[in-house]
Amino acid sequence: MPQNSPSSNGVFWYSYDYASVHTTVISSEHDMSEGSTQFAWLQADLASVNRSLTPWLIVESHRPMYEGEAIWEQNAVGIAMRYEIEDLLQEFQVDLFLAGHYHAYHRTCDGLYKSECEAGGPIHITVGTAGAALSDSTLYDNEWTEVFIKQDYGYGRITVANSTALLFQFVKAGDESDTTSGVVRDSVWIFRDR
Repeated sequence: MPQNSPSSNGVFWYSYDYASVHTTVISSEHDMSEGSTQFAWLQADLASVNRSLTPWLIVESHRPMYEGEAIWEQNAVGIAMRYEIEDLLQEFQVDLFLAGHYHAYHRTCDGLYKSECEAGGPIHITVGTAGAALSDSTLYDNEWTEVFIKQDYGYGRITVANSTALLFQFVKAGDESDTTSGVVRDSVWIFRDR
């Protein structure tokens, strides 16, 4: 992992550019409250992004900030993350927040901020379907869940079309006997005016 600034620890939080995407990786397992080392690093990292060179801004975390599965004891971390860093995501116009932890696929509405759709925040996508036992949970009632897929192994695929259009796809995985392996189960275009 890159050690790209003195306050990046190169393992738990770091960032990198790849073509037109700036990816910031944070740790949901460490302190990210205002005044913490991670918060200061995240704020500085997001502020340093040159959107003319890397117009797409993605933040990744092990745990999601928004997750619709009704597993309350685990949702507490995501809810706390909203209190600590959600304002930063909106301020710096993060486009996509990727996470895992829950063993299902979950996608929110676009622009999610303070539990409101189209409010200037990112789309939040959880892809925790890579190999552990899959979740069979139900969803709790919320206004921001758009897609929930359980009991399918799969992975996310991102295609950047240009500086204003990005495609995210959830692709079903399976062995050679699975005739549905490779099928795109969910697809969403993210469009941004730059």
